[in-house]
Amino acid sequence: LALAFLAAAWLLGTAAAATTNAETGAAVAAFGLLGALAFALRPGALTLVVVLISGLVILGATWRYEATVPTLAPDSIARLNDGGPIRFRAVVDDEPAAPTSTRQYRLDVREAYIDGRWRDVSGRVLMYAQPWTDWEYGDLLEIEGKLTTPESSGSFDYAEYLLRRGIVSIASQSEITVLSNGNGSDWRETLIGIRSSLSGALQDVLPEPEASLAGGILFGTRTAIPDDLTEDMRDTGTAHLVAVSGQNVTMLAALMIAVFGWLVGRRNACWAALAGICLYAALVGAQPSVIRAAVMGALWVMSIALGRQNTAFVALTLAGAVMTALDPQIVHEVGFQLSFASVLGLIVVTPVLSHFLDRLSGVKPAHEGFPGARMTRDVTTMTIASIAFTLPIAAINFQQVSLAAPFANLLAVPAFLAVAVTSGLAAALALVIPGDATWLSPIAWPPAAYMIAVIRLSAGLPGASVQVGGVHTAHAVAYYAILAAVLYLASKRRIDLPAAAAPLRYTRAPGLLVPGVVALALAVASAIVWVTALSHDDAALSVTFLDVGQGDAALIEGPAGQRILVDGGPSGEAVSDALGRVLPFYDRRIDLVVLTHPQADHLAGLPAVLGRFDVGGLMTTRFTNSTALYEEWQDLLAASEIPRATATRGQWIDLGDGAKLTVLYPTAATRSPTVRGLNDTSVVLRLTMGDVSYL
Repeated sequence: LALAFLAAAWLLGTAAAATTNAETGAAVAAFGLLGALAFALRPGALTLVVVLISGLVILGATWRYEATVPTLAPDSIARLNDGGPIRFRAVVDDEPAAPTSTRQYRLDVREAYIDGRWRDVSGRVLMYAQPWTDWEYGDLLEIEGKLTTPESSGSFDYAEYLLRRGIVSIASQSEITVLSNGNGSDWRETLIGIRSSLSGALQDVLPEPEASLAGGILFGTRTAIPDDLTEDMRDTGTAHLVAVSGQNVTMLAALMIAVFGWLVGRRNACWAALAGICLYAALVGAQPSVIRAAVMGALWVMSIALGRQNTAFVALTLAGAVMTALDPQIVHEVGFQLSFASVLGLIVVTPVLSHFLDRLSGVKPAHEGFPGARMTRDVTTMTIASIAFTLPIAAINFQQVSLAAPFANLLAVPAFLAVAVTSGLAAALALVIPGDATWLSPIAWPPAAYMIAVIRLSAGLPGASVQVGGVHTAHAVAYYAILAAVLYLASKRRIDLPAAAAPLRYTRAPGLLVPGVVALALAVASAIVWVTALSHDDAALSVTFLDVGQGDAALIEGPAGQRILVDGGPSGEAVSDALGRVLPFYDRRIDLVVLTHPQADHLAGLPAVLGRFDVGGLMTTRFTNSTALYEEWQDLLAASEIPRATATRGQWIDLGDGAKLTVLYPTAATRSPTVRGLNDTSVVLRLTMGDVSYL
């Protein structure tokens, strides 16, 4: 207990220093609070000694924090910010973010060309590039461009956020040359390669937005998730499902224990959960933030295996103290705050709440009751515990609170493990089995589609999210003090209650395995049959104008089942998401793609279409463009075997039942010098069927 007290003193000192400007005042305030709490719980001479030692620990924590506040080094690349164009050399030191309208690269700068020669410099740069660029981790780049100082807007200090990650400049590039490859860590390069292969295979298996959601859960990649789904997840308090945090890792472990505990016993289930945590940490990148999350999750699993919540509390506070001693600045990271608070909530709240729900619902001990009831209880307690302990952190950092979070999480969290397992399995199979991977969609699509449906349904509830501006640290301290008092009183009242409240105490029930698996398989098969039946469209002809943002894309579906995509919009993610909402999840066929003219707002999404869909043919104009995007497009076409045709007036396609698609323009006589720009060379199509006509 004394060790936990001293660890808590270090955490309190670090937090106090991070939230005040005067380190001495912070230390005094933290010392007074901790001393009062200690004597209230256990007065005596020994307590006095521990409190005095903790005072020194608090003072040391404040000094350690102040010593690690980020500052610019004398050779920092930031000293060249906001000037003219410069040349510098840098290594891509992280996996590039999934491309959206742009692609982010984090660069570790090595040299800059200053006063006629190359000089050593330091610091990290965040570079935004076109979405079709494909530089990789470990590439050494020579860049010519401008550097600007990061700016903050609103209540979020973006510049400080980047500075804590060592990023001191934003780069805009005009010319880039790859000098060499393989300048990163070998093991990390291998790990990134595995993740990239699995991520690509997952995109071959699943449509959007299911693929990006599954990728977020499996790999922690969130940039590819559509903006509307991201907003819905934020409004429903489910964004943590695709965040690399202790909350997420612990949720995964808890679900594994809940599912496997009654099949193989609690201890074996805990070992399986620890293995799952290690695998998950490897998949999402094994970076420091991931390791911290994995450690917190593993501590909670060990507390379950040992059946001692006090041990878990001591271990968590000690782990938090060690982490903040190594890097005190992590206390500013929302991910660390949410991770620590969530795991603490699971350790402290789960036993009390589990006991309350057992008494309320009449759930029997594990060897007497139906495991499904206890698993439902466990999901409920985990959800409430996590929300209760992370609520003020979310309110302070995001200025909003989700009222729909309990409902959304109770329904979505059980699918978390299913999405992770089925998507990972489907992606692995797609890698080792050659050919079309869409036959694996029925394995991974149902749980991902279910989770998305729950999130969108919850986001549509009245008052799903409310704005709570003006919440500060003082409000959070008061909230946690009241919560601690309530939990303390509740724990005192349950001393003489039966042992049913012991957390997650499962015994084997092998007789339920086969019926349960059969029932689950029948339920999934039934859902797929119904979705397939309901997705059938009896319309003779349909035209869907896809929402792809600032650009154009339209899907024509003919009476005979033909599919023609006209343009791809400005983003591969946007057009893939839009097509995923229209087409059946099991069918990736597009018979013809028409590119009306080769500009980014029509072309940029098409490389993703060719990569993720089974395209039967391509129709374009004979007019070209000089952009890097168009050159990449031409290279992609040269490497593919897709039949191509040049659009010319008079061509037509019979879609059946009297439907006809005709090319009106350009004509054979159209020449570049006679038109004002590429827009005036665009392919013009007329779609007719009876009295209906589209242009």
